[in-house]
Amino acid sequence: MLRNAPIRWKLFLTVLALAVPALMLVGFLSYLGGKAAVERTTLDHLTSVRASKAHRIEEYFDQIRSLARTLARDRMIVDAMVDFDDAHQSMLDVELSQEQREAVLAYYDNEFLPLLGATTGAQLERADFLPADDGDLYLQYHYIAANPHPVGEKVLLDDAGDGSFYSEVHSTIHSVLRDFVREFGFYDLLLIDGSGTIVYSVAKEADLGTNLLDGPYQDSNLAAVYQEAQHDYLGNSVHLVDFAHHAPSFGEPASFIAAPIVDGAWLLGVLVFQMPVGEIDDVMTSHQNWEIDGLGKSGESYLLGPDFRMRSNSRFFPEPLTVSAKSTRRSVASGRRSNSTSSTRTSRSAGMSSYTASCPALTIPMSMPAWMAWYRNAACIASRTTS
Repeated sequence: MLRNAPIRWKLFLTVLALAVPALMLVGFLSYLGGKAAVERTTLDHLTSVRASKAHRIEEYFDQIRSLARTLARDRMIVDAMVDFDDAHQSMLDVELSQEQREAVLAYYDNEFLPLLGATTGAQLERADFLPADDGDLYLQYHYIAANPHPVGEKVLLDDAGDGSFYSEVHSTIHSVLRDFVREFGFYDLLLIDGSGTIVYSVAKEADLGTNLLDGPYQDSNLAAVYQEAQHDYLGNSVHLVDFAHHAPSFGEPASFIAAPIVDGAWLLGVLVFQMPVGEIDDVMTSHQNWEIDGLGKSGESYLLGPDFRMRSNSRFFPEPLTVSAKSTRRSVASGRRSNSTSSTRTSRSAGMSSYTASCPALTIPMSMPAWMAWYRNAACIASRTTS
């Protein structure tokens, strides 16, 4: 048929045969170039977000370090530690009345254990959480069980009204420390004497009056950070411990930072800040406003520990997963194992792609043992899914 066709048709078809593949090739190469540019832009943006979040986390812990060290040296805290220690010693011979004892036991049975059990899902025994001495039960009676404020608001009680030296000291300083905790976003502030007894707590939870060396919470991360600060008090260093579920806070995750309280060469006790997940979460999620970071509807940033468990919450899970949740991203795991900064793209189903930028080894300038220094080995992750 083409043999008898006019020459102009032959030329047209020849040009068409040559031009169409060339145009398809140019289009395909342009598509690949555009796709690569979009991917590079996305990864560059995630890298920027990741770097910004890592820097803010480092600044946050540097600020807390300075606060802990400065407050532990403050004369107000030094005097308060001495007074609370003396006040606690004065209660060692206190005999608890049967009515007071029953009120404390009722608090554990009706409030503390049900709330803790709802978080942990475990069968709990009251005896596993009670302080051993009547003096410490006396503290829990007046400042927890008989506290007129509900759970979560017991911090509002300034004076138990029992006329004790302890309540006199407490009424003098409690409002100041309560305002301090609120101002800086801590969950609690504790004063622990040289024997390991928590003689003061802003939040007034079940660890008040317990001993961290031989009491019900001797295996907690709070006990661990206390002992580190106590043993290293001459170095006047600040110690940090990783997040773990803290029973006195009804099983919620808590991290602690501790600084020794020293008068001259004498160790008086240890100052401890209890840090909630919320402050780190606010940094990583920009107060749950991911769009302001340019992450759109599908992006997020979070903190991952060396055990691959979350240290901040994910955007895509309605329930908090911190500490108990593990990341399954292969790209993140690879970056964490190699201890390197990485930016990767992972293909997903339905034409979707997941982009991840990870940066391990945050620099948190604190003195702490290697097994506790999880923030130095934490990875800051930024990710986004696109079509």
